[in-house]
Amino acid sequence: METLRVAVVGVGFWGRNHARVYSAMRDVELVGVVDTNIQTAADVAKSYGCDCYSSVAELLKHKQVDAASVCTPSSTHAEMSIELIKGGVNLLVEKPLTETLEQGVSLVKEAERARVTGSVGFIERFNPAVTRIKQWITEGKIGTPILFYSKRGSSWPERIGDVGVVKDLSIHDLDLVRFIFEKEVESVYAVVDRSRKGAYEDFANILLRLKASTAFVESNWLTPYKERRLVITGSKATVSANYITQEVSITSAEGIFTPVVKPVEPLKLELENFVKCIRLGDFPSPSLMDGLKALALAEAALLSSANGAPVKPAY
Repeated sequence: METLRVAVVGVGFWGRNHARVYSAMRDVELVGVVDTNIQTAADVAKSYGCDCYSSVAELLKHKQVDAASVCTPSSTHAEMSIELIKGGVNLLVEKPLTETLEQGVSLVKEAERARVTGSVGFIERFNPAVTRIKQWITEGKIGTPILFYSKRGSSWPERIGDVGVVKDLSIHDLDLVRFIFEKEVESVYAVVDRSRKGAYEDFANILLRLKASTAFVESNWLTPYKERRLVITGSKATVSANYITQEVSITSAEGIFTPVVKPVEPLKLELENFVKCIRLGDFPSPSLMDGLKALALAEAALLSSANGAPVKPAY
């Protein structure tokens, strides 16, 4: 099998993990990492036996690249991604897809014109706990899914400086609402605010209405410990998951069933899926359009909070 040449653009906290996973994959060669901090890029490159560069232009000048992960700050996603797309590079962009919806639309159009494979880093789609819940729903074990509730909490992440809690944390579950219910959100009502001085919100309560179902997404940077959980109520049973431990359970009139789920690193599954889609020419899930729609939901939540009224997503 021909080796796929990959690169990682932005090797801070999360980009390093992309580099680590790619470097261990079969039939994949990590040919380079890019970071504006060249010392950071050099350190990561040394760890994984590849070359380092200070810009995408420099990378493309010296290396033939088949695919790349974009793990730079959100405000640079559009610029970095479009540069890669114009170079014919398939790409996985970490969430949010772009800083603004307008940028996201431009990115998706560029990718379609270039006919490159594009995906977004919604890692929870690959969480074994979510996979099991999705399977139960598909098999009809909970009946018709009606209510979606998620909570994400942690302390303030100093590494995040260009988006608030909605586009950093809530967006994962905004994507999962569409993924699990397999239908579009009709309206969004949210209360979003900040408890400390700063440009961005640090807590959000988001209510989403879909046809015959409802979702409530709660996120904050106020909780002194990391919390990630999901509960979905159906007409026959309720399922719950801990995103961190990957534990799941299903509760019905017959009792509670808690299966043993073998823990697997979701990022590994996500990048393996991305590589597989490139090799087979498959349409990726999540796609760039999924990223754009999740971003539209995030912006609808921010607008709803500002206006104090429900907002229809700008799909």
